[in-house]
Amino acid sequence: MHVTTIDRYAPEPGTFVHWTVPADDAGAVESPIPPSFNQLVHLAGAESGSIWLAAAFDVAGPLDRDRLTVAYRGLIARHGTLRSSFTMTPSGPRRFLRPVPSRLDPQPDVAHGSATALREALRHHSDLRCAPFAARAYLLAAIDRPHTSTIVCAFDHAYVDAYSIAVIIDDLRLLYHGCEPETLPATGDFLEYCATSVELGPDDPRVDGWREFFGDQGVVPPSFPLDLGLEPGERAPQAVELRRLLSAEATESFESFCRAHDAGLFAGALAALAHGVARAGGGKRLRMLFPLHTRREPRWHNAVGWFTTNAPVAVEAMHDYADSVRHAQKSVRAAIELGTAPLAEVLSALGGLRPSRADIFMVSYIDYRQLPGAADHRAVNATHISNTGSADDVQLWLSRSDEGLALRARYPATPTAHTVVRAFVDDVEGVLRTQCAQVRTNA
Repeated sequence: MHVTTIDRYAPEPGTFVHWTVPADDAGAVESPIPPSFNQLVHLAGAESGSIWLAAAFDVAGPLDRDRLTVAYRGLIARHGTLRSSFTMTPSGPRRFLRPVPSRLDPQPDVAHGSATALREALRHHSDLRCAPFAARAYLLAAIDRPHTSTIVCAFDHAYVDAYSIAVIIDDLRLLYHGCEPETLPATGDFLEYCATSVELGPDDPRVDGWREFFGDQGVVPPSFPLDLGLEPGERAPQAVELRRLLSAEATESFESFCRAHDAGLFAGALAALAHGVARAGGGKRLRMLFPLHTRREPRWHNAVGWFTTNAPVAVEAMHDYADSVRHAQKSVRAAIELGTAPLAEVLSALGGLRPSRADIFMVSYIDYRQLPGAADHRAVNATHISNTGSADDVQLWLSRSDEGLALRARYPATPTAHTVVRAFVDDVEGVLRTQCAQVRTNA
């Protein structure tokens, strides 16, 4: 899986085609299932701009539009989250359920002779269609070419997470190539997930773990500890750093190093981040949140939805990097346990968040090799595309695939942040490569 942002997406020229659900598509009914905690937070910030995720993959030959129309309708029928929407009411957002569209209406074709024009068309239509409170908050599209076409669709973040992008690519690929819906892997419905609730006991020790993470400053989310050139309350346009940190072979070497010290690759990467910050003068203890998927039951493995929570982790940059990795693994294990507590109730028990910035310093990690359809990702040029906007903090996405370990960094586009973040990423890459070199030397 290639992970990128819309400003870096460079599709080959072709004809942009897309479909819309007819305006007279009726039948919406209010659902008693409330929005999830993630959805509530997302919808509360809807005025700040569109936050969408897109899936893209290639198919051979010119586009078969009839087959793709059937595939898109099959995708919507398969996943309940794509048949739901939200409406704002005086008491807050309410969920509505909608039927599978009776038809999809093709819109006029537009041929684009450059990657830039095609990218801007995709950005424009995704921003337009993927509005959080739209009746159908997604774009169903494709790029038609004589030899290789690209199927591309975007969804407001309220309805999907990064894992879902892999599920969507796999489902659409199979449906487009003629698989009957009933032959696809069984899947649960995200709305059923939202209907479940977990209560937090009054003496739950996990609350104490969260309280210890936040410390005496109150429930203030962690921020990137280096200067980004912003005054409090300021934001800047988003900048992006995309980096292949390690090749596939080097990633295997680094993972072997981590395992030799009773740790996983994610813990090893977090230790490298801590060392990068420490070298830049940001202190030896690095605090952050990391998204933790909640697809613990088999029925959610092939489901589309926002199945994530957050876990708090602090790692130390110790003199011996191996010690840092071992410490990071212990911290990750403890964080995963804390992440099993219902986050909304934890924050309520601690008095609620008091954010100092709009963004939160977080580090995500996904091993795409473990996700549905992974065996075909390289062959079909599977791509995860995120929208861009503004930023006031650093957010990092680590992704592992058959091609190695990659990083996507999101940060405010100030001169200071450009210098600081790029130097930081250089240092992190250097730490990782140094460990890989030592593994090869000792082999």
